[in-house]
Amino acid sequence: MPSATAPVRKAPAARPAAHPLGAMLTVANAPRIGPQPKSLDKALACAQHWVQLSDARRPDAMWLEAGMMMQRMVPRAEWVRYIRKIRLDRGVLVGREWFEMARVRDPVGLPAGDYLNVIFMAHYAKAVMFETVSLAPGTEGWLPVGYVIRPVQREISFVQ
Repeated sequence: MPSATAPVRKAPAARPAAHPLGAMLTVANAPRIGPQPKSLDKALACAQHWVQLSDARRPDAMWLEAGMMMQRMVPRAEWVRYIRKIRLDRGVLVGREWFEMARVRDPVGLPAGDYLNVIFMAHYAKAVMFETVSLAPGTEGWLPVGYVIRPVQREISFVQ
């Protein structure tokens, strides 16, 4: 015969109080990492691609891949002349290595915002130069907005 009383359930065992940060450190609460179009790796890859276009003597392609901001500030023909002159003055590229990245906030002459400079040390037949590719964040990732080459200053030691 069925009983008129409700079945008895066992109460769960008491658990020690969890640390307040414990919930934030669980896998369930780990940040979701998906594509990172503005990562530093992507910035370096973008800058390397752009200087390789310069190496291949393709200043038109550099200009076309640049951000709209640079295209508005520097006419295409002027960009082509600038890159060609750099190549004539420095000679053949012997080698290039990544040197550093630097965040730049609100640079003079550009719209306010955060930019990233990717700097390479380039060894040309006639000189060792720093090549700086300036990048701006775009909707799809980094966009090149500038390219400056300057000589590496050697340290001078004075003998007394």
